[in-house]
Amino acid sequence: MKRTLRWMLTILLTVTAAGVVQAQSQLERDLADLRTWMKQRSSQADSTIAAEWPTVKKEFKELTYSLDGNTRKLSEKSRSEYNGYKEQYAAWQQRHESELVDLDGRELERWEREMTGTTTIKSIKPVHLRDAFTRALEYTRGYRQDWSLRDWAYAEFVMGELNSRKADVLDLLSAGDKIRIAALQVEFTTLQKSRQAKDAYEDRRKERR
Repeated sequence: MKRTLRWMLTILLTVTAAGVVQAQSQLERDLADLRTWMKQRSSQADSTIAAEWPTVKKEFKELTYSLDGNTRKLSEKSRSEYNGYKEQYAAWQQRHESELVDLDGRELERWEREMTGTTTIKSIKPVHLRDAFTRALEYTRGYRQDWSLRDWAYAEFVMGELNSRKADVLDLLSAGDKIRIAALQVEFTTLQKSRQAKDAYEDRRKERR
């Protein structure tokens, strides 16, 4: 009887130990996937990160889902590495998530309609998303020279909605649409930064007077 109990206990401990090792191995694989993703994203231009921020945010959340709840199971070295990635992501988040602006609801709907042709951007079908981005950029190119900072706030909000919609339906977009939309996202960010640079220049001129 005692021999049987010892045998069962040995099996139980062996299975438990194997389970722990397997869990640790999976976490290390998850960390390796995150490491690869961070290297890839870190090599991209800041404007690309900004243009694809909703997608970046979604990818990071998916890659860290299992790691967040099991950090204590990581080795000290791996835990330190993971915390470093979280700090780097937090810096990205602070840089790319602009402060919320108190926008008028009716005016926002007008901007949505003018820029995309609809006020329900979250319902745009994947096959029509490229056209919505194209229209938004054409509108931006045509009117940006006369926009105030508040106008830019509305335009940025609408583009943020489009970016979020892209992140939601990314797997349903064709390769061609993904490439074209990414180019349009980068262009909008470039135009936005151009305005910011112009404002900074004007501010410096005023200071010198």
